[in-house]
Amino acid sequence: MELKNILAVISAAFLLVGDVTTFWQLYKLVETDSASRGLKRPKLWGIFAAGGNNSSGLPLYLLKRRQYPVLHPSESLRAELNSRKKKAGIGLIFAVVGMIGFICFIVL
Repeated sequence: MELKNILAVISAAFLLVGDVTTFWQLYKLVETDSASRGLKRPKLWGIFAAGGNNSSGLPLYLLKRRQYPVLHPSESLRAELNSRKKKAGIGLIFAVVGMIGFICFIVL
């Protein structure tokens, strides 16, 4: 197997890990946020916001959550949300690096 093909497979693995991580962190972020705001069915909101082909669920969730403010967020809630945001960012970085590498090694 050529080195180029091996690097393409490694890049695809980076892309897959990044996508799965970003999806999971976005799901948990929305689920935690919606539960803290008192929305009904926070797990469903998490799936709705994180899933979808064109990610139309996230803007709809952001519009819906305006009606349910968090009056007194705890420090643990803030810390968890910030941690999940950072992990989602790292997942996006993995996905972008994997996509760039995959395209470079397939095309070149």
